[in-house]
Amino acid sequence: MVNFRTLAIPVIIVLLVGGTISFFMAFSFYPEKHVNVKINGECYELLDDAYTKYKKLQAEKELLILRLQANAIESPNTIIPVIFSGTGEEVDGFVNGYNIKTITSQKIGTNNNYVDKYVVKATIAKQDFERIINDLTVRDLDPLTKSIIGSIGLQATSYITEQEGKQISLYSKDFMRNGIRQIIDATNVDGDYDGVKQAECRTKIQY
Repeated sequence: MVNFRTLAIPVIIVLLVGGTISFFMAFSFYPEKHVNVKINGECYELLDDAYTKYKKLQAEKELLILRLQANAIESPNTIIPVIFSGTGEEVDGFVNGYNIKTITSQKIGTNNNYVDKYVVKATIAKQDFERIINDLTVRDLDPLTKSIIGSIGLQATSYITEQEGKQISLYSKDFMRNGIRQIIDATNVDGDYDGVKQAECRTKIQY
């Protein structure tokens, strides 16, 4: 005779594990489509069109930071350290297209032959770095459509002083604050729902 009591706990565990896995799979396939922000002491949830505008604003901020960093480096021939990621084929094309010198290339998931992704540390002349910036689009920097060119970032370098780094950070924060304010104000002026809702102040994203 089957003892259903002894089977109950294993079955519950299987269901819980299965449910948890399903949840994380669903979460990975359906990323967050809203963000909560706090600006001037008031909190808002941005959804739908407002969230789309926010993601575009974030990408524009990343591009702005790269431009400000490049401007802070004086000589066009200065060799600067960068980091980026992509597939093996993408890395080869990117390196050749922008005169990049690879220093290290580390495969993500070294023991997994099914993952073709590399994190590359390299150096590049400022003038070629500026070429990359000029070729960048908002789509390249969007997390959902980010390309190898949009993954590039500047590593710590003595060519940008600590004070310059702070100024760049403050400027980019002001850029986001003003942009978010415009998104919220546009909704208030139109009077139509555009994805902006007042929310409880639980967010850590403050401007």
